[in-house]
Amino acid sequence: MLLEQFLDLVEQTPAIARRPNDEQQVCIRAEVARPTMIVAGPGSGKTTVLVLRALRHMLVDRIAPENIVITTFTKKAAREIRSRLIEWGEALVDQALATPGLDPEDAATLRHLDVNRVVAGTLDSICQEALGSDRHADEPPLVTLEAFAANVLLQRRGRLGQIFNANQADMAAYLAPFTFDGTPPATVGEAGRALVPLVERFIQDRVDVTAFGAANQPLAQRLIAGIAADYRTYLRDNNLLDFSSLEEAMLTRLQARRVPTLLAGTAVVLVDEYQDTNALQEAIYFELVLATGASFTVVGDDDQSLYRFRGATIELFRAFVDRCHTRLGTVPQGPLYLVENYRSTPEIVEFFNGFIREDPNFTPARIQPPKPVIRANAAASEMPVLAMFRPDAATLANDLSGFLSDVFRGGGYRDPNGRYPDLLRRAADGGDLGDAVLLGFSALEMQRPFRGNLPKPRFAHHLRNALLGRDMAMFNPRGRSLRDIEQVEQLLGLAILAIDPPNRQGEHLFETMTITNEAKFFIRRWVAAGQALLAAEPTPVYGRPLQEEVADWNNFVLARPNSNPKSSSRDWPFLDVLYGLVPWVPHFEEDPEGQVYLEALSRAAGQASGFSAYSGKLVRPVDPNADTDHGRRSILAILRDVIAPIAENVIEVDEEIMPSVPRDRLNVMTIHQAKGLEYPLVIVDVGADFSTDSPKNRFRRFPDTPSATAQIEDALAPFTAELGPLRTARSGLDRSFEDLIRLYYVAFSRPQRVLMLVGCEKMLRWSATIKNVAAGWRQDQSWAWRDTSPQPTGRRNPSVVTPPSIHFV
Repeated sequence: MLLEQFLDLVEQTPAIARRPNDEQQVCIRAEVARPTMIVAGPGSGKTTVLVLRALRHMLVDRIAPENIVITTFTKKAAREIRSRLIEWGEALVDQALATPGLDPEDAATLRHLDVNRVVAGTLDSICQEALGSDRHADEPPLVTLEAFAANVLLQRRGRLGQIFNANQADMAAYLAPFTFDGTPPATVGEAGRALVPLVERFIQDRVDVTAFGAANQPLAQRLIAGIAADYRTYLRDNNLLDFSSLEEAMLTRLQARRVPTLLAGTAVVLVDEYQDTNALQEAIYFELVLATGASFTVVGDDDQSLYRFRGATIELFRAFVDRCHTRLGTVPQGPLYLVENYRSTPEIVEFFNGFIREDPNFTPARIQPPKPVIRANAAASEMPVLAMFRPDAATLANDLSGFLSDVFRGGGYRDPNGRYPDLLRRAADGGDLGDAVLLGFSALEMQRPFRGNLPKPRFAHHLRNALLGRDMAMFNPRGRSLRDIEQVEQLLGLAILAIDPPNRQGEHLFETMTITNEAKFFIRRWVAAGQALLAAEPTPVYGRPLQEEVADWNNFVLARPNSNPKSSSRDWPFLDVLYGLVPWVPHFEEDPEGQVYLEALSRAAGQASGFSAYSGKLVRPVDPNADTDHGRRSILAILRDVIAPIAENVIEVDEEIMPSVPRDRLNVMTIHQAKGLEYPLVIVDVGADFSTDSPKNRFRRFPDTPSATAQIEDALAPFTAELGPLRTARSGLDRSFEDLIRLYYVAFSRPQRVLMLVGCEKMLRWSATIKNVAAGWRQDQSWAWRDTSPQPTGRRNPSVVTPPSIHFV
């Protein structure tokens, strides 16, 4: 099949039914023999191009699907790519086979084409499958650790507690710039949270750890290098891998030209979201292409790079042409640009185009020359960008819930001043609250506790309550820490009471353990919640009281005579304890957020089988009061490796387990989570909680010092000979501003029909001191919104800014 025939076929196939635009065709037609760089603006059909380029390789270049590798940044994106490949691929094959005069050789190829054999997924998942399926029969299976398990092992097997307590002054001072708010860590748990991203960067950035920890370096660096070495040694000795060492193992194989069987025949490598690639991943791609001679195409957008805090290195994408030429010996095609937006209205496109160009100091941080201005494909909607600013978060939440009630539960919303004629209301064919999303820097509903004070509610919490008052609800599983959820407290409290009852000799086992005070604080709180639920005598489930379920587990762990089925087994997975108690906490079965929480708890318990003593199981005791008893030790292992990490806030929820957001709920997510998504109505929180110019929140709106991530990069730059100079060409403070600009550019480019900004009124004052990048402030402290507002005509300034690009509700 010729390339022109392929494009005709795409247009004729009902499942696609349109010919790619000129920009997309240039990308699809790009020659196979040279690497290709595609810069794809928001909503420009990036997935369409990736899928059609992959199908072009199959149908035109006759490359077998199993020899095509497509990597994505998230599992959700991988599922979308695979789904689109199968849907369009099968439709194209059917259309082609029905075409009169089809070449017999093409027909034979098409009849045997299995699009589902394309190797598609995140790079981590592909490495895991390739290495896991390629081991020798006498080699033990590799166990890949979830992030939380790796963090737990780093702190425990790296001897962090011992080293931190013995050298607290040096360690705390060194780690302070890498903490959430720049405060020196006071506990082992806080030190661990600051240390983990630094140690992960050792591999991701390909740091010279020997030089980092050399004798002439500060004591803290030498200690951290030792912690990392102990941790890596433990992983290697126990055949464990975290995600960084998994990728490192793949790179080592490729450098030795021992390409895993899954990838040995690779003829095409397509990389999505290349702007969020780190140095280790870049090396894997280059080595894979060198080892197999594969065609290489990368797609990304420097303006949408969000994951520097996870090691993403935007500088690699900006320098791709030169780096590719140096490593592969071939000058790439490109950059080729996709800038026609099929997602948003012209009004929204004009707004985010203006935002990304507002600060001249951002221009040098973009690909040079910067990509062309994004063009809207849609016709003008006459719906402007909306904004709702109120005196405080509670008032804003009340008024926003009223607006949403009008749109999704009432007759719609119309501007009382008639500035836009269209009635804003839900879609007639099943529109609901799930068509809207609230995006923000954070989805947390409560502020962090400070100096022992109770946490204060944030805007998202006020909005949850305001929505409930109007018989609406939100979906925000990341809104609170897992350890603070009432139902999680009850379930974990019951589970602890079941396996670690207070009526053994002495006291609860957890009270005797060497775990952090933070962990003990929350475990005690959970136990109290579990005791309260037991005392309330909830309704029996299938005739079985909760007290009986807990008592049966008590009998098992205390080796009491017991006729219940639990005594029939020598050991029980801790997961069985949790699931056995779930029916008495129905939130986990009935509420979508509860299902996400239960998955996180289950994941924590399940991961213990890979690294914890006794594999996360309760062993039947012989002498439950003897220190050497395996039953007693199995309980200690569960408390240490499952319960304590949850109490230390190491476990994160994964809402991607939900196939879709409940249609009757307002979705709340961080802007990072929203990458690659789109919604009819997008509400962006640009400062609902910013009522004062507090130094504690400046990093989220207008930093006055480099972010923790930028400071980690600067600290490692001298030990990354290639990457360091590339990164530090821009100062740490510059990079911190750039990350905020990119973050809100992504947020502003998510909506299809309506974009609304929400915030605190004080931000709008003409003489405002609450500077905020999201509200148009430039790094030089000039204010774009004020510059474009009607200027003073008398002695006094206007009270607030009113830029013409925004209509205030």
